[in-house]
Amino acid sequence: MSTDFAVDENPYGPIFSIENFNKMVSLPFQRPFGLWVLISVVIFIVLYLRRPKPQEKVIPSLMFIIKDNKRAKQYSFFQKLMANLLFLLQLFSILGLSLVAAAPFVKLKYDVTLENTVIILDVSASMQSKEKGISRFDKALEQAKKAVSGRNSIILAENVPLIVLENENTGIALDVLSKIKPRAATTNLGDALLLAKDILGDKPGRIIVISDFIATEGPDIGVVKTTLSSEEKIVDFIDVSNNASNVGIFRLEVSRYNTKVYVKNFNNEPKERMINILKENKIVAQTKVNIARNSIENFIFETPAGVSKIKIEPEDDLSVDDIAYIATPPKIKNSVLLVTNEKEKSNLELALEAAKDIDLNVVRPPVLTINTKKEKIEPYKQDIIIIYKIKKNEIVPGTFVDIEEYVEKGGNLIITAQDDLRDINMRSLPSVELKNKINKATKVCVETINQITKQFEKERCFTTTPSYFGAEPKKGTITFASADDKTPLIVYGENKKGNVVYYGILDDTSDFKTLPSYPIFWSSLINFMIGIEDIKNFNFKTGKIMTINEQKVKTPSAILTTSKLLMDEVGIYEFDNKKVAVNLLDEKESNVNLPSKVEARKEREKLLERESKEHDFNLELIILGLVFLFMLTEFIYIKRRGDI
Repeated sequence: MSTDFAVDENPYGPIFSIENFNKMVSLPFQRPFGLWVLISVVIFIVLYLRRPKPQEKVIPSLMFIIKDNKRAKQYSFFQKLMANLLFLLQLFSILGLSLVAAAPFVKLKYDVTLENTVIILDVSASMQSKEKGISRFDKALEQAKKAVSGRNSIILAENVPLIVLENENTGIALDVLSKIKPRAATTNLGDALLLAKDILGDKPGRIIVISDFIATEGPDIGVVKTTLSSEEKIVDFIDVSNNASNVGIFRLEVSRYNTKVYVKNFNNEPKERMINILKENKIVAQTKVNIARNSIENFIFETPAGVSKIKIEPEDDLSVDDIAYIATPPKIKNSVLLVTNEKEKSNLELALEAAKDIDLNVVRPPVLTINTKKEKIEPYKQDIIIIYKIKKNEIVPGTFVDIEEYVEKGGNLIITAQDDLRDINMRSLPSVELKNKINKATKVCVETINQITKQFEKERCFTTTPSYFGAEPKKGTITFASADDKTPLIVYGENKKGNVVYYGILDDTSDFKTLPSYPIFWSSLINFMIGIEDIKNFNFKTGKIMTINEQKVKTPSAILTTSKLLMDEVGIYEFDNKKVAVNLLDEKESNVNLPSKVEARKEREKLLERESKEHDFNLELIILGLVFLFMLTEFIYIKRRGDI
């Protein structure tokens, strides 16, 4: 017969487990189990209490005992103290070493706000908006100067965030802040916050973002703030937005011929503005516009050569978008010589006449010095010569010798295809080796996208031709367009100092001459050969970073030497022997009436109140130092006693 009975298990687990010991020991030790080493203190005390057995000795004189007894009574306290002192020194040394094994520490509070501070400062265009003469940026600087602490870093939240100070003291931080100016660019607070996180690393500290929060690029700042908060980073937003009124230029379309300006009223009431076009600070055109609330007006004017300025009057709370600059190549007109025996005006001649940037002279061989207007000209001082539908028997011997010399000295030549082109001796001028004519319809498709062919980028096969010449491009040439069988039809090459283009589309049979793209193509080709850049290479938006050959650059406010140019000011920049215009042209930055997109507390006292945290301070080194001091004292005492 067996008897079953229940045994109650200990609900608290094993009595002598390490876990229970750590719970029992409430002292702040990193390794509480190391306190078991304190047993050595008990062993030391037991050994110290053991005394040797007294020895009996016979002394012949009582007087010695009496004198010695008096001395003993006189110094008994001191001797007893010395004996106990040695004991205490050894005891404290063993006790200290035992505590070190347990890694003691204390929790100390520290003020996060007085340690590392990262200030993210919005320097975008909208921060220049004023209210009662005080700009948002002025308010931001004031808040930033109040926020500096022990160690400071400063980030400028441009479209590409820029670190201007890292881990420096209060004095240096205040000095840097006093030199910062707002830019005419967009802002990127999200990437600036991530950059601040990298600066802090594992160090305690605070990130303070000072902005109007109306527009920002990069990651969502709310999401980034939440992420940083989860990593125990303190992130505060200071909103310096204000009530502002603005009418500004937010879009500009510049061509070689005309410029179209878009002006927007960002207010809830209609505004009237005077728009002036200035050349060398003189008004050359003027118009008055009435703009309805939250509406856009545009106007067109002829693009002046060189540098000009558009100005809206009167100025409002945001002046940076009241001005826009325009830059064009200094030379507007290109002199073109069309050599042709066509009696009627061809499509090519009509296209060249219509181009506002071309000064056209038409001559009919054999005479090249008198144009069709009976005016005397110098044929070989023209920017470019075009050979188009000439008659072989009308060409004076030596004409192409002169043209060849003109090209070799730096002239530009375009040779167009015609049925008897192979019969005309053009010496070394053509950029292709011509072969037999191919009587087969083909598409004409772009091979190289550049200034000339970019209009055909979306539809690379831009025309057809029923016949064409077989051709082999010469070494060092570039094929711009070709037939279905890759026969080159438009080929560019160099001839010493000059340039030569072979135009292999037969206009008589091709439909290209009737297309809207035809005159644009010829204008672009001429500008390309003469070396006139696209008008877009003279006009930029702020925020662009341009890589250039290292050189001196004149900005709207300074002269600097650089190979990477950040265009963050509105105005004229001079580099590479040319002048370019840079404008804000950002609707979001101009819309300073927008409410802040974040809930940012404006009361600094509440926002930047001190915030304390606890951290563990290890006592091991201090205790080891005390142990060393005890042992040193013991050594000195023993040495003076004469034991060593």
